[in-house]
Amino acid sequence: MSGWVALSDQDGPVGQGPLIGQAELAQGSLVLEVAVPLPAAAVLVDQRLGHSLLSVFLAPDSGVGLVLRVGSRVLRAMVHGPFPQGAGTARITFGWDDRGWTLAYLPPDTDQEIRTRGAAVVALPVPLLDALCRGLGESRRHPALLWFGVTLQDSPPRQASWVGQRTLIATPSGLRPAGTLQGGDRVLTADGLVRPLRSVRKLVLPARGRQAPVLLRAPYFSRMRDILVSADQCIVLAGAEVEYLFSTEAVLARAQHLTDGRSAYHDGRRMIAGTVSLDIGAPDLIAGEDLAFLSASHDRVLAPPPLPILRHYEAVPLLALLGRGNGRRAA
Repeated sequence: MSGWVALSDQDGPVGQGPLIGQAELAQGSLVLEVAVPLPAAAVLVDQRLGHSLLSVFLAPDSGVGLVLRVGSRVLRAMVHGPFPQGAGTARITFGWDDRGWTLAYLPPDTDQEIRTRGAAVVALPVPLLDALCRGLGESRRHPALLWFGVTLQDSPPRQASWVGQRTLIATPSGLRPAGTLQGGDRVLTADGLVRPLRSVRKLVLPARGRQAPVLLRAPYFSRMRDILVSADQCIVLAGAEVEYLFSTEAVLARAQHLTDGRSAYHDGRRMIAGTVSLDIGAPDLIAGEDLAFLSASHDRVLAPPPLPILRHYEAVPLLALLGRGNGRRAA
């Protein structure tokens, strides 16, 4: 899962990959995202398994609380409110290691966390985490809970831009679903050049809240089918409208800046999504079915893109000029 060792509603059991053979997690971070405001105080998750318990509650006036019980050991954590009452997605992060724990609340539309720390340590049992992710045993979730996951890092892992597994990618032998590609396979760029894939990452990632992808609707971007992409995926836009506004034949725009509720919108219908991230080395434009997008960079080496990337305020007049769906938008 590349950073996530467990995710809500995942298909397989927890305890694979980096958790093989482990009975408990001595360190990690539990991340939950919830739609706020809540009408009243609520238990977001409550999972019981044998003599173990994990419960998280949110009360806008009094704060966020977490209880983790393993046998006779009990950890109680609390971030006291009241919290800002904006509408949107709030994030709760509980981190722990051999030095203690941290509980943080991130209100909507801000990067400023409200947090508290403690010295008590109780490791998270892997069987309890497995039951929590797959809804086994005595399990309860609040409808406002968007998703949750556990990482061995101290914060949510950053991911490279991605496309959905069924997105069709142009190759020398024809269109292929992104999910079938492997490192070393060759793909076509928007200019018709052949580039080998240096790295292909196939990840299961959160797909709600702040992590929600964008669905590019047909026929506005691709004539035949909708395309699911990460919110930060850069899409090529070209045409007379682009040249009129920016004095260039083509530009890049992040998918999140193309959302208008009709031709493109944030798609939070699923908690998790299967994704594919394609790295061809130096940044270039990978050709798909009726559109092209910027390749990913998996080594975090910053290199200039082949086209300028629009800022949000620059994308707004372009969407207006395109008539929000009147004609093709993507090249």
